[in-house]
This record gives sequence, C-alpha cells and structure tokens, in this order.
Amino acid sequence: MLPVRITIMSYNLWNVVRWKEREPALGKFLTRFSPDILCTQEISDEAIDCISENLESHGHVMDELPGWHCESNIFWNREYFSEVGHGLEKMEMPEKERGLFWVRLKFTGSAKTILVATAHFTYQGNPQENESGYTPRNQEARQTVANLKRLGHENETIFFMGDLNDPVIPRVFFPQAGYESCFQTLGLLCPSTYPVVPTDISLSDHQTLDWIFCNGKAKIIAATSPQFYYQGVAPSDHWPLQAVYEI
Repeated sequence: MLPVRITIMSYNLWNVVRWKEREPALGKFLTRFSPDILCTQEISDEAIDCISENLESHGHVMDELPGWHCESNIFWNREYFSEVGHGLEKMEMPEKERGLFWVRLKFTGSAKTILVATAHFTYQGNPQENESGYTPRNQEARQTVANLKRLGHENETIFFMGDLNDPVIPRVFFPQAGYESCFQTLGLLCPSTYPVVPTDISLSDHQTLDWIFCNGKAKIIAATSPQFYYQGVAPSDHWPLQAVYEI
C-alpha cells in the first residue's frame, strides 16, 4: 500500500475583528491552500460560514456547545475522512468556553483512524498572570498531554495544534511527552506567527505562538507558515501553520 500524505493546518482567525475587511482574504486563502485538515482558534459563526463556502468538500464538528462556535472548530476533507467521534475536554482555564477540542477521523475505505486536537492556551497578558507572576500555560500544557494520552488509541497517529500563546513552554512540555513540532523534526527554525503586519501593529515583538505537534506515528514531509495577503490584507492577525505528513 502506498503511503498517504495529508496537509494539516492550524489557524487563529481573530474572531470577527475587522471581519468585513478580512473575509475576502480568508476566502481566497482557503481556496488556494485547501488543507485536508484545518484546526481553528478564535472561530466565529461568520468564519464557519466562510470556510464552508470556500471549502465545499469539507465537513466540520456540528455541536451545540458554545465553544465550537466561539473558540475552536475542526474541519476535514470528506473525500478522505469521516468522523468517528468528537469531544471537548474542559481544562482549568480562565476562559469559560475553552479546552481541548478533538475529533477522531477515519480514512475513507479503511479502518485506520487519527486523532486531531486543538486548543487555545491563555494569553500572556491576562490579569491573573500579571498579578501573580504564575503562567496558567504550564498547567494547560500538562492537562493537554494527559487528555491526549487518555483519548488516544494504541498506535494511533495523534496531531495536536493551536495557538498556545507561548514560545517556550510548548517546546519543553510536548517533546517530553513524545510530541515533536513539525519544524523541530525537520531541523527548521520555528517561524514567528504573531503579530501580522499590517493587519495588527499593536505589538512590535514577533513571537512563535502557534504550533503543530505529532506523536511520531506519522512522517513529517514539509512545514511552512504561509504569509498570505489578498489585496493588501492578511486573513488574520496570526500567520497560519501548514504541515504535510505521510501516514
């Protein structure tokens, strides 16, 4: 059997900030890059509609829980995958609707499954962190690893990605648990993903906040962070991450 290559993407979509200005750019970006699996953060119903219109072959998690409409959702190409199940694992986070969002997907014509999960860790400038000096992202990383261990099946490929709001903690905790960044595995520098100029110039210090990890059950082929503009506008205030894996 020939190996299967899939394209995976993580993208923080900046909710509905400057949405009318950004929507055409997001639509053009999606049709041009068309990932097989797309994990989103800061999602909105407007963005869900935009993604569905521009990726007509894709499905996404349909759930009444508010988090799937205002925090994260996961999209997949229905020609290649079908949903087996999904869930939202609550973690000790200041943000009410956040947690670990996950879906189990089955390859078309096969019994083989993969687990895909995403999260949006707490922002560095949150009031509790500023007052106490304690970062909640430490505990959020630990809880994510524990949840993935509990959810994953034996020998199942697991992908975890998202806006982890930290350039250090993810590359410490996740490799210790057997998850490697797509860039790290290839021997590449992790790119800066925030902020995007000129979409957001509120901060001048560029940081790696967005990550894609795999548990070693798939081979990384390529990884990039497409710096895409359409008519002078970027789709979001974050750059997306895109990785090609062979399973």
